[in-house]
Amino acid sequence: MVDQALLPAIRETIRQNEIGGQSPYLLSFAKLGKSGASFGFMQGDTNVSALARTTLQQVLAAAGTDPGAISRILEAVSRPLPGGNPLTSSDTDLVNAALNSEAGRPLVDAMDNTLFQVVLDGVDSCIRAGATRGVEISPIAHLYIAPWVNMSGPPTLLCTWLKGSQVFGLPIPTPPWLTEANMQAYLQATAYFQAHPRNFVHLEECIAKGAALLPH
Repeated sequence: MVDQALLPAIRETIRQNEIGGQSPYLLSFAKLGKSGASFGFMQGDTNVSALARTTLQQVLAAAGTDPGAISRILEAVSRPLPGGNPLTSSDTDLVNAALNSEAGRPLVDAMDNTLFQVVLDGVDSCIRAGATRGVEISPIAHLYIAPWVNMSGPPTLLCTWLKGSQVFGLPIPTPPWLTEANMQAYLQATAYFQAHPRNFVHLEECIAKGAALLPH
């Protein structure tokens, strides 16, 4: 299980990577791949996450939004949105006001907490995979794994590597630690960061901010 003392650093790293200094209580649009509309510091995505869609529906209902408008908005954002925001300015304002309302913020926070636990479960799977070979996950390596899980889903391939199978032609991590250098090499070898090298630079900037919260 992830050491509880690492949670503030993990949380801050993900937050910085996903929204930086932006409010979690408004819609954003990544315009990449299957992304729809996102909100929350975990950036729950209305196209790929049923939880995000349900949360947005609850937020709008709590704000007293007309059922027809709720259906119209959800239909518009429950799809890939490579062109960005499909909503009218008035609907965008309506959604953002609902997300940032007294009733909406706790619903967004609950979604974020659920999604955060999913990420921690993914990190736990890496801890277990490394333990099969006596490889512990170093504190700083947690800050690489967690945002990657949030971006890409369950770390199946990473676990395969930690269990001792070669991936991307990389050397297999050796005991006692999965190091920062190991994770830098792994992520830079993925198709995503091969295609978006500037995003890796951004990730490292976010990790630096999260690392400031690691226990000494």
